[in-house]
Amino acid sequence: MEKNLKIIILTFIIAAIVTQLPFPEAFTPSARIMIAITLIAAVFWVTECIPIPVTALLVILLQGLFQIQSFPKVFSYIAHPVNALLIAGFIIAASLKKYKLDKRIGLQFVSMMGEKTTHTIFGVMAATAFLSMWISNTAAAAIMLPIGVGILGKWKESPKGTNMGKAMIIGIAFAANIGGIATPLGTPPVPITIAFLDSLAGIKLSFLDWVVRAVPLVIILVPLAWKVITSIYKPEIERVTGGMEKIKQELSEMGKLTKKQMHALILFAVAIILWFLDPLRIILPIPTNWMYIASLLIAIMYLLPSIGVVTWKEAKKEIGWGILILVGGGLALGSGLEATGVVSIIAGYMQTLLIHSELIVVIAAVALITAFSITFFSSLTATSSTFVPIAIALAFALKIDPVLLAMVAGAAACFAFLLPANTPPNAIAYKNGFFKTHEMTKVGLLLTVLCVGILIATAISYWAILF
Repeated sequence: MEKNLKIIILTFIIAAIVTQLPFPEAFTPSARIMIAITLIAAVFWVTECIPIPVTALLVILLQGLFQIQSFPKVFSYIAHPVNALLIAGFIIAASLKKYKLDKRIGLQFVSMMGEKTTHTIFGVMAATAFLSMWISNTAAAAIMLPIGVGILGKWKESPKGTNMGKAMIIGIAFAANIGGIATPLGTPPVPITIAFLDSLAGIKLSFLDWVVRAVPLVIILVPLAWKVITSIYKPEIERVTGGMEKIKQELSEMGKLTKKQMHALILFAVAIILWFLDPLRIILPIPTNWMYIASLLIAIMYLLPSIGVVTWKEAKKEIGWGILILVGGGLALGSGLEATGVVSIIAGYMQTLLIHSELIVVIAAVALITAFSITFFSSLTATSSTFVPIAIALAFALKIDPVLLAMVAGAAACFAFLLPANTPPNAIAYKNGFFKTHEMTKVGLLLTVLCVGILIATAISYWAILF
């Protein structure tokens, strides 16, 4: 029997057994079934025995079949307004790719770093993180990996197995994961967090609200990741004379910005301005769901003849339809856990343990549990969809601002540094063959702990002031 089929059958058998376990009375039959569905999703996402978006559809189907939620409601999460934000991001990414602006931005960052090896690695990581703010973290990693490999080839004829190779390629993956935290465009946990704050807490967080809180965190975490990686995998060569020649040559060959490229950059600026208008609804007649409305306006603007810079045929190739389904499935998973009371029960247990604890302890518990749960779920979407609702419920129980704990859980869900399977940037970096799994885990474990520490410090200081 095929291995994947064995995994599927065995998982369903175990899930059926789970529903019959002696749970506490608080767990209703529906709650037990929802836990079993979550188990199935986690195993399928980890093993990829079926395509990841198909697992998301399975989460929706099983909830409908077992009447966890009505089928129309659970299926509607695929068309959740948050996906309008992601569609706009994919279309922007299509325009940047079409006119090679993404590569130009990456090369420009690297060219400013000089010839010192560690500085070049930082430049590549900074460029990756910046791109990940505006396009998907997977796309950012895919753009920067060939640039990183090209630089390594200039340093050493066979860079695989070297510390330079490990630092460069692992650094690109980790920078992509971190950069995505900065805006609602780069990685699914961020829009998922915003969506759950709206549906579970009635709080509408704007694009600018998130950026103001998250960008300073990213500015700290990228240099931290660079320092940790280059300390553990110290490059064999300190400086390479002429190492920047290839980068500068490529930039030179690109020439000056064309009118079309300028047009694309102007639209990009307009898009950012539109998203940032949200807080002005206090003085302007801007709709409550402006972030999503603006996203549709941006998508249409990019596609309109004469005004836009990409055609629908070009854009649809870059839209991650699987990601949109995955986000819908993730939202359905979190909603099902909340609807069946599983979220409230878990939050209740955590409340009992943390009732007399200081705020820093509560934040630390949420951050640590979420960050290390990625190893179990191997999906940023699944991790955030599970723990952001729990964080919101816990916040209400302990009378803490739900935005604070939700953002802690949403950001911690992006700390995917332990395994290649944890996130697509890790996986595509691993496929280049520059490092082994245990070498990523070695640096990733320390970085996860340090990033959680920085997140806690940011939450109890900077974020706490803003709430």
